[in-house]
Amino acid sequence: MKIYFFSGLGANQRAFKNLKISKDFEPVFIEWNLPERGESLDHYVQRFADEINVNEDFALVGLSFGGIIVQELNKYVNPEKTILISSVQNRKQMPKYMKLSSRTAAHRAIPMRFFTSDKLISYAFFRKLYNPKMPGLDEFFTYKDPYYLRWSIDKIVNWRPSVEKINGLYQMHGTKDIVFPHKYLMNEADLIQNGTHIMVLQKPKEVTTLLHQYLNK
Repeated sequence: MKIYFFSGLGANQRAFKNLKISKDFEPVFIEWNLPERGESLDHYVQRFADEINVNEDFALVGLSFGGIIVQELNKYVNPEKTILISSVQNRKQMPKYMKLSSRTAAHRAIPMRFFTSDKLISYAFFRKLYNPKMPGLDEFFTYKDPYYLRWSIDKIVNWRPSVEKINGLYQMHGTKDIVFPHKYLMNEADLIQNGTHIMVLQKPKEVTTLLHQYLNK
């Protein structure tokens, strides 16, 4: 069975490099498309649907923003499983600062150079957001197009699921995730102790174990 992997905001497929996928499954890593000017999330998701072979069994795995994408993809494809890593299922699971930003549009005031600059300011930001001891963040944060980042952040904070119920939906989350704190998850996720937002890199054994449990159910 093919497993389609969608990475997090700004991250490439190397975010999954430490996972050990069983030979029973074929991983397919989907790279981010640049959004068109004024493109809706729904239209953006439809473009990814064209990259999935629906004539064979498959599963979707989404990391962070990728988790939102794979849930929306369920409108257009019918996966055996949909697996979320360090992501959210709905607005109830979102932190208060994201809901506030949705109401006030505060995120639109963030200068994109804060994220896209190769200088210390953006480097320090990503290290604080994810883990100050994490080496090589620049290895997988390679999507730095300003419009893509601004567009994606806006879609995340304003996201409202368009699919009411997803069959075969599984969710894993770290107890030290500061982007989507686990206290908002309503006990709906399998928790990985001391896992951060990028536990897929830091705790690959635990993530791999849960991933295969889901795939083999």
